[in-house]
Amino acid sequence: MHRLRYVIGLLTLVAAVVAAIQVVKVLRQLDERPGLKLQVEFREARGLRSGANVRYRGVNVGVVRSIGISQDGSKAVVQLLLDPPGVAQACVNSSFWIVTPRFSGLDGASGLDTLVRDSYVAFQTPAERGSPLVDGSLLSGKERPPLSEEVESLEDIDHGDLLMTLLVPENHGLKPGSAVIFRGMKTGDVRRVGLAASGTHVEVTLRIARAHRQTVTDKTSFWVARPYVSGALFSGFTVTDVTSLLTPFVSYYGEPGKGVLVQDGYRAAALAARPSIEAAAVPAEALRQVPRVAVPKGDDLVLVRIAYAAIERDTWSADDPIQRQGSGVLFLDRSGRAVVVTARSLVDASFTETDAFGGAPDIDGEQIKVLLGSGTVLRAGRVWVDPGGKDLAALVLEDAPPDLVGTPTARLHFAGAPPEGERTIRAAGPDGAPLPAIDAARATGSDVHGGATTVGDRVVGIVALPTEGAAPTIVALELLPADLRPQ
Repeated sequence: MHRLRYVIGLLTLVAAVVAAIQVVKVLRQLDERPGLKLQVEFREARGLRSGANVRYRGVNVGVVRSIGISQDGSKAVVQLLLDPPGVAQACVNSSFWIVTPRFSGLDGASGLDTLVRDSYVAFQTPAERGSPLVDGSLLSGKERPPLSEEVESLEDIDHGDLLMTLLVPENHGLKPGSAVIFRGMKTGDVRRVGLAASGTHVEVTLRIARAHRQTVTDKTSFWVARPYVSGALFSGFTVTDVTSLLTPFVSYYGEPGKGVLVQDGYRAAALAARPSIEAAAVPAEALRQVPRVAVPKGDDLVLVRIAYAAIERDTWSADDPIQRQGSGVLFLDRSGRAVVVTARSLVDASFTETDAFGGAPDIDGEQIKVLLGSGTVLRAGRVWVDPGGKDLAALVLEDAPPDLVGTPTARLHFAGAPPEGERTIRAAGPDGAPLPAIDAARATGSDVHGGATTVGDRVVGIVALPTEGAAPTIVALELLPADLRPQ
């Protein structure tokens, strides 16, 4: 028994000596390892250990040499060694912090990767870099990740994405990277959060992805999603937006077909609390089986999506809002203006409405917005309507980009006998992208209002006011005056 104890004690001593030798070797290697030695002070070490990683943008660029306590005992001093790649990124204005799991009602959850691995040190350098750090520098560390660290992890803004500002009464934990949700699906993210200069509200910059920007109109309601409990003791309770308990997000909703598309820079005020709304059911037309027809590759027919809104003022009854959406054909006229030819019934309520006595209506607050296939939204003015009363109108886009490309003249048929062949109809979808060709005999006016009627590869007319139960009416392009046609 004594011999066994002696052997165990000897093995333990040998193991301790070997471990000590390894520690000495590691320390010597760190001393001989090329790089930059830094000291960073934190209020607490938060479980950080010697040998832990130092990361920049998620890449290991250094190691923790040792952890000690400051002379006055008020700080934990972490000795770091940055490798050459880390040295190239570290500046006097870099921010260092210890990454550990954090759960906060304001900041949400972060550092969750350290639940299954050791804590580590991360640092971030702003775009406006300061002077390089020198060997032995003593820095003051951050107790939590800086907000700007989240900005760098966001996806780049793509051409056509909607950038807008949401004004909220109070920020309930939103930060860069927080989700923007529509119908339970993520459609964008928060890019920036800041207090207004007046201190009266918080300004939140939102990005809505190009593919979903048609979901935002001037009638859309926004709010900051927070857990909300409703119900009664005996009937049961319902918890709404429970997913926002740890990570608050921006939610929004708007009735399909209401409002007009908004442009970049749009500003909206958020509701103080979640409104009592229910998402509309799946529309019946979405269930209609439509044969798949691919959009021809290299097709240079430029179609745009048009959203129109106006108010019909009534003296004896409530005012009536008017909302319409459809398509148009874009081209450049002989003076270089961006022109969209479409149905007048789509963009002029005075053409379709009458007052209570059958006279001319009082139309107010007209707005015409055009969504390009690139995702850009532009305002448009109605510059011409057919004087003979035909359902045809021309719009001119405001602030059109100089590199805007329109439909080639060869694709537009303005005069002479129309080409022979089967007629198809082309329109733009809600996201501005062109839809596949539709057989004119099968098309319904509500789907293709203002779209282009084509024969072969040429546009011969525009789909006019739809007639219930009948094939779409076509208005010939030849009615357009010469000064609005391409060169």
